[in-house]
Amino acid sequence: MKKLMAVLAAMAFVVVMAGGAWADVTGDVEINATVSGKCNAITANDLTLTIDPATTSDVVSTGADTTVKCTNQKTFNVAAVSGTNVGASGTLSSTLKSAGKTDIPYTLTYTSSFTGAGFGSAAAQELVADNAAVVTAANANAAEEGSYSDTVTITVEY
Repeated sequence: MKKLMAVLAAMAFVVVMAGGAWADVTGDVEINATVSGKCNAITANDLTLTIDPATTSDVVSTGADTTVKCTNQKTFNVAAVSGTNVGASGTLSSTLKSAGKTDIPYTLTYTSSFTGAGFGSAAAQELVADNAAVVTAANANAAEEGSYSDTVTITVEY
């Protein structure tokens, strides 16, 4: 009986020791991510001003909005530049040009800053509305016949 008790005690000791050797262990894995602030390519659309020199009203552009999609909840600033003319606070004053003609002054209203809405199905941010370019009636009245143009570079800064 003593032998049996000694064998049982030895077996219990081995089971207890073996159980401790096979105990569960855990570890935490931390997952990190970095989301970049960025925008896709600007969808730029031309604006058209049809100027009647006999008008009594300001001439407003037509066309389609210029838009962009950018990282959700990130603030972006917008710059508008035409030659040496630099926009400030959402307004650019510039001129329409034609060789041998007097320039026609105009203003362009644009979005100077915005918070991105994201990509995918998120709505695009309007940078320049279709009716954003305006020639005053006085400047339209003084315009010479011809075709005029100006190029404005819109930059989203981040």
